[in-house]
Amino acid sequence: MDGFARRKEQSKEDIRRAAEELFSRFGADKVSVNDIARKAGVSQATIYNNFGSKEELVHDYRKSIVSGMAGRFREILVWKKSFIEKFEGLLQSWIDVADRYKIEIENPDVKSPDAINLEIESALREFIKQGKEQGNLRTDLSEEAITAYIKFFHQGIANNQEIRDKMKRDGKYSQDLFSLFMYGIKGQAA
Repeated sequence: MDGFARRKEQSKEDIRRAAEELFSRFGADKVSVNDIARKAGVSQATIYNNFGSKEELVHDYRKSIVSGMAGRFREILVWKKSFIEKFEGLLQSWIDVADRYKIEIENPDVKSPDAINLEIESALREFIKQGKEQGNLRTDLSEEAITAYIKFFHQGIANNQEIRDKMKRDGKYSQDLFSLFMYGIKGQAA
């Protein structure tokens, strides 16, 4: 890689870092291209030359978040722990992303949201398959239904800062929610 290509790549990484910091602090909607350019120490033209538009930069940002989440989910799959502990780790990772990044990953305005979420869907399906194989999830339920159920739970927590804060402060509360998720209010089937 020649000097020009190296500088161009460094500039692109500086833009990504600046955008991540600003998006996670203020939300993508409240950050302008000018804000990102100032933070990255580049011109607005450099941002447009590298990413085309703010929308493309936001898309790139979301894609990196989703890739990181999917990688984390796959790491959790190989833990030498119980399925419940793995499930708690998976949901906690998802919740941590909601806390860290002020951006909706499943935003319909994003260019090709299905392509972005494909990686997470794949990791989630691996998790469900493992749960069924180990007898921790009902085999009579479809993967789609289980995935939807997990997403309902996640979105309920991700969209409620008060619940997330209480989960961080109160381990029993957090355990109770996971238990309710897994076994319902009736309890484990006999």
